[in-house]
Order: sequence, then structure tokens, then C-alpha cells
Amino acid sequence: SQDALVEGVDFRRWWITPRRLGARALTVALSDLAGMGATPVWCSATLCASSDTGFEDVLEIQRGLCAAATAAGCAVAGGDVSAIDGPLVIDIVVGGTLVPGAVLRRDGGHAGDVVVVTGALGRAAAGLRLLLDGGELSEQEQAWVDAQLSPVARIAEGLQLVSSGVRCGGDISDGLLIELERITDMSRCGAEIWLDRLPVEPALVSDFGSAWPDLAVGGGEDFELVATLPREALAALRDSWPSTLAPLTAVGCLREGAGVVVLDREGGASVPPPRTTSRHFA
Repeated sequence: SQDALVEGVDFRRWWITPRRLGARALTVALSDLAGMGATPVWCSATLCASSDTGFEDVLEIQRGLCAAATAAGCAVAGGDVSAIDGPLVIDIVVGGTLVPGAVLRRDGGHAGDVVVVTGALGRAAAGLRLLLDGGELSEQEQAWVDAQLSPVARIAEGLQLVSSGVRCGGDISDGLLIELERITDMSRCGAEIWLDRLPVEPALVSDFGSAWPDLAVGGGEDFELVATLPREALAALRDSWPSTLAPLTAVGCLREGAGVVVLDREGGASVPPPRTTSRHFA
């Protein structure tokens, strides 16, 4: 897989240290492998920078990337450096391995499947909004900013899903709504999301009020995983799920038809779809 971070689009230099930026660039790319249930093996990196970029900053980007690669068991196989008359760009290519037939695919869903997600939703999108707004941060707000600047690729969770027999899923870096739209399009069915089941911190709801679904459903940047599986298989998956991994939450289901609807609760009323903010060229 391949992913790029572009200054001015994906980050501002004053938000983040160079070392943290290098680690984030690799983690974002590794999340695509997590969304397939793959094991990372190697990566390569290309840095495009203007001539006034400090040499120590370039080294710090490399150090952050290499530290993240070591933590993921991913070899840095090479890369390139190029001058550019424009913003800083870090482009990462990652490669991994899959057990034959054991892979999370977007076309593996079926009407009646339950939809599960890992971790908590909306934290990174809240952090991005705080960074854009500027100002002093509370301890809680700093945690949301950290979720934006230092994401975690759910590699172990993806491996656990495929080893448990789950065969449909992906990562929700672009938001739960967008990823479910991709799954339903490729699986030729529809889906519903239950707002009251979403794993969202109470502080997110109290701080952002009625806008919290925009962050949790449409905001993206969480780098959590979404998967679908037969409803009758959910209990066994939960029972076997290691406590050391990000928790699983059932947040909706696939159904006959097309498209994704958002309900206030299972069997409840439809609500307007949250605003999405992570589509390039929208």
C-alpha cells in the first residue's frame, strides 16, 4: 500500500515535531495493512523538501520513521530524497504478508452481518479541530490532539480478526461512514449505524454537543478497524478477543438494499447523515 502526507493538507509544521511526523507518516501507511489483516514486512520512504529545510529536521523525520518501523517489525528497505519548490511531502510505500485466504476484504459482507469497530471513535478528529482552532488545551483536549498526531496502526487487531475467521473489513482512517459506504458498494448491500452504540468518550459528547457524530462517524483520522461478521459469530469473537487489544464494539449491521443510513438506535429513527471531512477532492 502507499500513503503520502502533504504539508498544508495533512499537517502544519507548527503542529508536530519532525520526529513525530516521521512516525506518523509510517503509521498512516501501516494502517492500510492492518485493514487487510496483514503482517508488515518492509517499507520505503520518499521525502520531498524545499532547500530551506533544516538537515537536522530531515534526520529527525528519519529517526521517527525508523523507530516506528522497528516497533512494527517492519524493515526500512530504502527510499529517496528530492528537492521541491513547494510544501514538504513524505510518501511511504509498505509491503506485508497474508496467510492465503485469510484477508479482510471489502467485498466479503452479507446482509445480516453485524458491524464492529475497534477502539474509540472521534478522538483524532476532535484533536484536528482543536489544532485548527488553536489556543490553550486542557488535559483532555491534549489527549485528543495526541490521538491525531500519534495514531496507532491496529496491526495486532487485524491479525486477530482474520485468525478468528473474519473476512470483511478495512481501516476507518477516512471515517466510519465512508468506509462502510465502500464495504456496502463492494458487498452489494446496505448498512445501518446505531448512534447510541458508538464507542465515544463522554467528554467528546459534552464538549462538542450535537456535532459529536460529525467527529465519530464522519471525521476520520482514528485509524481504527471496522469489520463485519455473521451475528451468530459475534459472541465467540468477543470471548476469544485478547484483553491487550483495543476493545470491540458492535455499532450497526449490514442489510438488504444499498447505501448507509444512520439511526439513533437499533430499530430506531433515521437521523441526518453526519458531515464528512476526509474526502480528497470532495
